[in-house]
Amino acid sequence: MPNGKHGDHPLTDILHWKIEVYSKEADELIRKIKSLSSDRELDQWWDKEIGWNCDPKTALQKAKDQYEKLMLRAKESGWETEK
Repeated sequence: MPNGKHGDHPLTDILHWKIEVYSKEADELIRKIKSLSSDRELDQWWDKEIGWNCDPKTALQKAKDQYEKLMLRAKESGWETEK
């Protein structure tokens, strides 16, 4: 079970420790995804789409896709968002 230390889990490294995991751009998008989703939703997305062996290029594309999806959902729900 993850204990939250540096290197323990990619999401912990990105969100808590602010350590570059996939790329600066992908990691920033994942932080934005976190701000638009619940912990559970983020974990489910990461498990399904990114996982433990994702290459940086794929992670970036999947993060872009998820971010756009969440931004659309937020706008349709009447959230005030900044692009």
